Amino acid sequence: MNFSAALELMKKGRRLARHSWVQPGKYVYLEPESVCVTPDNETRELAAHLRFVTADGVVQVGVQPSHAGLLADDWYDIDAATEEK
Repeated sequence: MNFSAALELMKKGRRLARHSWVQPGKYVYLEPESVCVTPDNETRELAAHLRFVTADGVVQVGVQPSHAGLLADDWYDIDAATEEK
């Protein structure tokens, strides 16, 4: 699937990955809008953003897909594969 379809699934809480990623375990998900407390002790809105989980389980915040990722057609829903089992 293309990135537009992948993004729509992420908006529904799904985790997406690309078939071309060599290392297993990587995926992207959408962290929904929430609130946070800043260092000045103010409660602020935290905008929705993409997060990337690396093969070793590290979460990277505020990920922007590359041009290749935006144009790719090899995105897949890893949660759908889990549901089929």
